[in-house]
Amino acid sequence: MHPSEDPVNPTRPLLTALCLWTAYAIPAGAQDPFISIGQPDSLYSEVLGEMRPFWIHLPEDGLREGVRYPVMYVLDGEVHLQGMAAVLAYYTYSHVPELIVVGVGNAMNRDRDLTVSEISQRNGMAMEVSGGADRFMTFLADELIPYMDRTYPTSTFRTLVGHSYGGLFTIHTLLTRPDLFSTYLAMDPSLDWDYPLMLDRTREALATQDFTGKTLYVTIANEIPRFSDTLTIRDIENDTSGFSLGMRSQLEFVRMMEDDDTSGLRSDWRYYENDLHGSVPLASMRDGLMFAFDWFVLRSPSVYNDPATPTETLVTLIRERGERLTANLGYSMAMEEDLLVMLGYMAMDMMEQPDKAMAIFRLTQEYYPDNEEVRDAIATLEAKQ
Repeated sequence: MHPSEDPVNPTRPLLTALCLWTAYAIPAGAQDPFISIGQPDSLYSEVLGEMRPFWIHLPEDGLREGVRYPVMYVLDGEVHLQGMAAVLAYYTYSHVPELIVVGVGNAMNRDRDLTVSEISQRNGMAMEVSGGADRFMTFLADELIPYMDRTYPTSTFRTLVGHSYGGLFTIHTLLTRPDLFSTYLAMDPSLDWDYPLMLDRTREALATQDFTGKTLYVTIANEIPRFSDTLTIRDIENDTSGFSLGMRSQLEFVRMMEDDDTSGLRSDWRYYENDLHGSVPLASMRDGLMFAFDWFVLRSPSVYNDPATPTETLVTLIRERGERLTANLGYSMAMEEDLLVMLGYMAMDMMEQPDKAMAIFRLTQEYYPDNEEVRDAIATLEAKQ
């Protein structure tokens, strides 16, 4: 396990390791008042027979040499990329790893591409075209994802995010092509589409497929005020009106998730009483990322900062973090390079514990052999011995 990144030049104020890391992680460009979210791009899809637009949002600190990044694909990117970028601006480094985000354009042929079966009408309105989800999935699998993998330093860890019809498509993708993505975030999904089609498919998939290693987070908005002044979330499952079918189908779906103990799927859901269908995405993005990447959060940060922590304990914690990252990301990953360097300097300069500092720097050199600053620190410590 030898990931390689550019050397860092950490500051060394009297702060905790976690605060140091968070402060260092604020990108220099964050003070620029002109913020650009997503670089436009497009490609011609042979599968769909048309040009397809998308937008690329890179980590705010840029792409570092030798690093491969997890990729998040956000459906309806024209609408939701901005919100996702805002969430990541606050939660990257502390709760979420650096990500490349692809805002997938769906303004064109949205009904066709994101729906899972052909129907003639929905909610009393004619549907001119529908049921193209599998073709759109093929576009993602055979064209867009390979394009991203050729063009950017991507890893194999991918996330799919969708709202409404996009949430429907997200769950459909999990059930039919679970290999395409590692984590799935379905925000207020339209599971009443061709009801009870998606519930039947889900029931069969959970009973027959292995979803080990996959994560699904589902959110439900409060649409009750649109059709009733008296119903509550507690009794809506017994309502029989067509108006409540959207929420009823969602609740049926999450109940199946809760009852599932054989498929290996890691899942959770949340109901947002104070959000409607149109406002729920922002809160969903935050909570979905917090759940999907809960393994990324640095555990016991105070232990790293405590001079009384034995060197052996600290080394074990560092190795365990790398093992946890590796197990969840699916490829070799060590504790973050800049954080390791800061811990080493804390032990050397602030705690005045040269043996502990040497152990940290040696471990950092094992993971990141090209870091010149670490080599210099080791040489400095050796000269003082």
